[in-house]
Amino acid sequence: MDANRIGAQLPDRFGGILLGELIGANMNSTDDQQIVIFSAPAKYIIRRIVATNASISLTTAVGGIYTAVSKGGTAVVANSQAYSTLSASTKFLDLTLASNTDYRTATSLYLSLTTPQGAAATADIFVYGDIVTL
Repeated sequence: MDANRIGAQLPDRFGGILLGELIGANMNSTDDQQIVIFSAPAKYIIRRIVATNASISLTTAVGGIYTAVSKGGTAVVANSQAYSTLSASTKFLDLTLASNTDYRTATSLYLSLTTPQGAAATADIFVYGDIVTL
């Protein structure tokens, strides 16, 4: 595609757009934390979830991302995901996606830690993927 002619194209024509975000996720809480999917596309494929901008080194935080509250629905990221790579605010971590080939329709995802950090801590979570159209 000619880079000079992308203005009229819709986001569903590009790969890896930002689908949703959770800024300032509480990494010291096991409560469900909502990640709203922007513009609520009817169908989307999650390609990557990135955690970054940790307020402290996340040495003990572990947990997953789900399609429903209380670790319900489908695990998009397993409950065993460790965030220890986030040792400074400049670090990022591509979370390991569960092997599931279904497209998603949920208007929200939920971060739910199984092990909290043990001290006040935050991080930002970004969900990237593709919008599916018929």
